[in-house]
Amino acid sequence: MCCCQCRSSWCRPVKMAKHACQLNFLCRSDGSALYSIGNTVALASVNGPGEVKMFHRHYNRSHLEVCYSPATGQCMIAERALESVILHTVEQVILLHLHPRTATNVTIQEMQSDGLTLSASINATCMALLDAGVQMKSTFAAVTCCLTSAGTIIIEPTEAEIKESVAVATFVFDGHALNVLSAHQEGCLNTENFNACLKKCQTAAKDVLNFYRRIMEEKYSSDIS
Repeated sequence: MCCCQCRSSWCRPVKMAKHACQLNFLCRSDGSALYSIGNTVALASVNGPGEVKMFHRHYNRSHLEVCYSPATGQCMIAERALESVILHTVEQVILLHLHPRTATNVTIQEMQSDGLTLSASINATCMALLDAGVQMKSTFAAVTCCLTSAGTIIIEPTEAEIKESVAVATFVFDGHALNVLSAHQEGCLNTENFNACLKKCQTAAKDVLNFYRRIMEEKYSSDIS
């Protein structure tokens, strides 16, 4: 069973994929979000802070656990690497010290992939944390780009475009100063191309953060009414 509390979509005119988000998608979690970028869809749910097993109990902070599941098959090395990037990102923004001797669990399920699994999963996680009301230093937004053999940078490419590219990179930015929280790269990028990709993704992240803001405004306006 599921319930829909807020659903919205957005498409930026400057060659970015369509973003859509549905909050409170799952009934039995503290917060959840179904997030899509183009044809890539990820579902994230958050539970906690809550009870924690003794061996994960920390006296000065909450234990954070991130579990990622692919759409088909079992988790392999690539999925564990993706899981690690998400964990590293979330650890930097959640105020874990506010809830010692507890656990916060983030579960991410890949629903459909068209090359943007990492950015969709990270953005779904951010929206699920907001939906759950977990205290954070700031929001965060992920943007993926690829570099073609002709030297063109494509923001939020399709899987077919990624296969034809020489490198693909995903950057995660905080919602305050757009500083880089984490980055993941496949392929080779020289310093010039890396900085160019970073700048374009940073610009795109502003629009993703504005999309977040609209989603949350819709959520709370519907709650009040």
